[in-house]
Amino acid sequence: MLQRVGVSPIRVWVIKQVDADILHLCGIGTLYHPRQRPWTALETLRQHCYQGGVRLGNTGIVLNSRLFNVLVPLDALALQGPSIARWQGRDWLISRVPRRSWEHQGRLVAEREVDGEGERLISGEDVSRICDHVDRENAVTGLAVFHQGSGRAGGSQARGPIRRRDS
Repeated sequence: MLQRVGVSPIRVWVIKQVDADILHLCGIGTLYHPRQRPWTALETLRQHCYQGGVRLGNTGIVLNSRLFNVLVPLDALALQGPSIARWQGRDWLISRVPRRSWEHQGRLVAEREVDGEGERLISGEDVSRICDHVDRENAVTGLAVFHQGSGRAGGSQARGPIRRRDS
């Protein structure tokens, strides 16, 4: 695929983390390089040295490229169904990285999720090291009871439906 530099945006696959056989894929992004010439941005991308912004999906969110393991030109990675990609001459499993994890700076783990579309991998933050810091002997036990409005000044009630932050 020829990139018409200077005319069309430079689109890339945004990979958060590369494991032995899994690509933690954020999706398609667009290089945001207002202080670089498009040709320079494309060349640094091909040399795996691009430093700058990446606009992810259609969100308008621009994140620093340092948050991601690798940015791959669109024509260098091919999806072969929803859970397999072909990149660097081999097949990889795909684990989708949800928006809430795009800025996470630690390790990700892939977890299997089954829904109406079948089974797929979803990436989440690795919290296994948290257990290393838990003092089990001094842990508080018992039952915690929460009453509506007890934590708010004036005891105001919640309004509207409760929505998940990751949806």
